[in-house]
Amino acid sequence: MSARAKRICVDVGGTFTDCLVMEEGGLLQKFKASTTPSDPSMGFMDAMKKAARHYGVGVNEFLGQIDVLVHGTTLATNILLTGRGAKAGMLTTENFRDTIEIRRGIKPVDVSLYNLFIPPNRPLIPRSRRIGVEERTLFDGKVLVPLDEQGVAAAIEKLKQQGTESVAICFLHSYANPANELRAAEICRRIAPDVFISASHETLPVWREFERFNTTAVGAYVGPAVAHYLTSLQQILKESGFRGTFLMMLANGLVQNISECIRRPAFLLHSGPAAAPSAAVHLGRYFDDDRLLSIDMGGTSFDVCLINKGDIPTTTEHWENDQRVAIKMVDISSIGAGGGSIAKIDALGLLRVGPESAGADPGPACYGRGSDATVTDANLILGYVPADYFLGGEMKIDAAASRRAMGPLAKRLGADETGVAEAIFRTVNANMANKITEVSTKRGYDVRQSFDI
Repeated sequence: MSARAKRICVDVGGTFTDCLVMEEGGLLQKFKASTTPSDPSMGFMDAMKKAARHYGVGVNEFLGQIDVLVHGTTLATNILLTGRGAKAGMLTTENFRDTIEIRRGIKPVDVSLYNLFIPPNRPLIPRSRRIGVEERTLFDGKVLVPLDEQGVAAAIEKLKQQGTESVAICFLHSYANPANELRAAEICRRIAPDVFISASHETLPVWREFERFNTTAVGAYVGPAVAHYLTSLQQILKESGFRGTFLMMLANGLVQNISECIRRPAFLLHSGPAAAPSAAVHLGRYFDDDRLLSIDMGGTSFDVCLINKGDIPTTTEHWENDQRVAIKMVDISSIGAGGGSIAKIDALGLLRVGPESAGADPGPACYGRGSDATVTDANLILGYVPADYFLGGEMKIDAAASRRAMGPLAKRLGADETGVAEAIFRTVNANMANKITEVSTKRGYDVRQSFDI
């Protein structure tokens, strides 16, 4: 290698996998490969191979010289948003299995106040797979009722027969004394060693049962897929010569090793976008400005964060797809407005863009596999994306396919393909501007002046 690479950051998004290499001298090199949704580790390694070719070495030699690898991924977020999570069960204190269904008497966050009928909340874990067992720990950590170990064993057997892939263990006041949860987890691992365990005292060791129970349920829902991906990727990297430190980006903007991430998979929500505000703060120092808007537009979503006085805002009041997630997270506001966002006509005959996305497979129509008109197709028709130099000239895209995809929309709207592309472009930009307004003006910040309030 002409310049030894020391650190690598890899972000696996919904459409592309981005790789940033820092050499010993501080020079940065970037590489991009298509994400492979069926197995994200393939796209990950494709990006590694491209970086290795740039330095004129094999991928094994390249990875063998890396000291630190930091990885961000939208895997957990996409699983939760698309409803492709594991078949999860729950063990909880007797008579408290409906906590995640009762919630706090609040309406679903994505339903209009003007709806005459608001559909009931649907927990990630149905009632038939939520089982109460006899035990009771008090708020001060005193065990009032010992754990019924035979009851736990019977419950695990029942969940096992139902084909449960993961179990959330959520007992009252386990944040004060986790002994009963730890013992229940031991019994579960003995009876069903292949079942993923998410314990509330590890996920969110704080009071307020609904927040703790539901956050743990989210962890159980995304946990098996997260664990499979991280363990397989770690093994692939090891077999490919990597001997450095492998860290994952967390929702709070910090990093953690693989084993801890598997124990607490809920912390991988917003794993990729959580790094963007830190980068904005770093760049802001060079412009002597600490009042910033961090914007991250990918293939699936548009993420924005307002930074005042150089402080990255965090929150514990986050909702993701109508699911309460109470862990500490970077306060990022997101909307389905990425390059792959699909344009459609709604029931009122109006053009809508997103939140559905074509992703990487099949992708926008111009990729040659999909047929839906997307933001990327509109940008291609309008000339904002070069047809002959997409992905650095490595990927061929078809402008004619983009125009064909605009055909049905053009017929409905009474416009030509270029007119539809312009409408898509204006609509998605209006959506993004509204999201920026939401985190700035609507929170009392005037973007024309100082943010200091």
